[in-house]
Parts: sequence; C-alpha cells; structure tokens
Amino acid sequence: MPLDARRRAERPAVFRRPGALLYAGNCLDLLAASDRGEVALEAFARRGYPGKDLGNALPQVCSTGYWDSTRPQGWGLREHCNEGVKIGVVARGSLDVRFGARTHTLTAGDILVVRPWELHAIGAPHVGPSRYVWLLLDVGVRRPHETWTWPDWLGWTPGDLAELTRLLSQSGSAIFRGNRAVIDAFERIAAHVEAPTLERRETALRLALSGMLLEVRDALGEVELTLDRSLTSSYRTVSIFVERLRASLAEDWTLDSMAAECALSRTQFAKHFQKITNMTPARYLREMRLECALDVLATDRSRSITDVAYEFGFGSSQYFATQVLRSRGHSPSDLRRRAVTPAA
Repeated sequence: MPLDARRRAERPAVFRRPGALLYAGNCLDLLAASDRGEVALEAFARRGYPGKDLGNALPQVCSTGYWDSTRPQGWGLREHCNEGVKIGVVARGSLDVRFGARTHTLTAGDILVVRPWELHAIGAPHVGPSRYVWLLLDVGVRRPHETWTWPDWLGWTPGDLAELTRLLSQSGSAIFRGNRAVIDAFERIAAHVEAPTLERRETALRLALSGMLLEVRDALGEVELTLDRSLTSSYRTVSIFVERLRASLAEDWTLDSMAAECALSRTQFAKHFQKITNMTPARYLREMRLECALDVLATDRSRSITDVAYEFGFGSSQYFATQVLRSRGHSPSDLRRRAVTPAA
C-alpha cells in the first residue's frame, strides 16, 4: 500500500522521481499571486513551469524569467528540487533561501546556484519585496556524478564550458557575490522575456543567456572558491540517497532498484553504501524500516499496526510482526504497550 498523496508530495525527492516534490507545481502559489496582481511575473517556460510556452525554442531551458514584488508576499516556494541547474540573481531587494535548517538572506547582487539534487525553499516562509531573475537549465544531470551537457546554442568553446561546469559543480556553496555586470546581464534577459512571443527574438535571448553565464563564470572566477572534486563523485550520490532513504521507505526497494536510482552498478552502489553505513543495503533498509515503524507505533496510538506496516514498506502485518519479533524479541503489540507515554 503506497503512501497517501499528501505524504508523497511532502517527502524529499529521490533521483528518479522528479514528481515527488511537485517541481513545476511548486510554482502554483507564485502564479496565483501573479494572477491577483500581487507580483509581476514574466517568463518563458516548458514542462509545466509558469510562463509563456517555449515551444521548440531554446532546447534544455525549463524556465527563464523574473518576478518583481514590491511588498511582502503571502507565498513562498516550498522545499523542492529542480529539474535542472538554477542560476539566478537578486536584482533588487532581498530574498530568503533555506537549505535544510539554515536560512540565508540574499541581497541585491547575490547569485544563487542550485544543483538539481539540492533541496531548498525560497521564502522564510514567504517572499519579501524582491526582484529575482533566473534561468533554469536542464544540463542532463539528476545526480552529482553525472556528466553535464550544455546546449549547443550557447556557442561556447569546450574549454570554457568545462571551466563553468567545474565552478558550478565542485563548489559546496550555493550563494556567491556578484557585481553590477552580473545584474545587468540578468536584466537583459528580463527585458527579452517581457515580449509576448519569441518570434524574431530567440537569437537575442540566446545571446543574453549566454552572456549572463559568461558574467557568472567571470564573477565566480574572480573569488577564491574552494573546489572539491568529491562533490561530483558517485560516493556523494549514494550519500544523498542514504540521507533521503528514510523518507522513501514505502518504495519496493531491491538492490537493483537502489543501484538504478543512483545510476550505478550493483557492485559500485553496494560498495559505497556499505562504506557509508557499515551495513549491506538490505540490512540497513530493514533496520531503518523497523526503527521508523516502531517509533510511530510508540508515539501515535491512533494508527493501527497494519497501517504502520504498510506505510514503512512491509508487505503485510504478519511479515512486519515476524521481523519485529526476530529483531526486538517482542511483538509490535507488546512493544506498543511497553512504550512510555510522555506526560501531557
């Protein structure tokens, strides 16, 4: 029995399920605010992102545009991942961005770079007065160790593309200080996306996007970034998978499907997994399911044992009971009765 729709929408993404966090759907509050006239929104987009349809123009661009809010908003972009690398700048005002438990306040000129696997939220929880211009570009990766593929229309040399990839993928930071040239480059994009269509404008927008990336590369190249090649390793891919596995325990995981989730061979995946957890994938998954299920049983007396068993990936309540008895020496009912109820 799968998790209900609400829990599926809230859980962290795993690499092969971009729909798990409602990637494009996460922009619905922004679109509604635009429809109410609370924020100016201009964009060209595809794949369900808000904006005018790109059609066949600008391959690999998911969305490019801007919002301009002159007063505090009642919406924010909830925790999500993107289907591409997101590069944006705060042109005016300030913007709160949260990664995990840490919230950062971006001010005018700050560049935000978010890789496809990075969970983040924009707004704390709501967006304040800000003008934010962005490009969301699908470079063909969903995992840290995969090879970035840039669109041909950028017109860059292989060496320049390799440098840009290295700066964006091997830095552990998502926030960088830009300059006036970076803001101006993004504003040229903003001017083009205000057009009703891209007819006779696609080449100009291509050049503006390419020029913006050049300014971003130069700005990042001017600061002393600490680059770490391990951030693009298959080991890191498995580390992220392990970190998010707790939120996806209802999946019908096998060694094959876990390896496929990380785009690795069974052998390579298992080797990394055991190095991270000191357990085989099967044992770790079983222990994680038991731990989480028993925690719910102890803290939520309204849930039936059968419901909890299904929620955490056990095929039946009987199988769950067998695993609990084998691992803990007591039945789920006994453990629930033994749990100490916190004082009110």
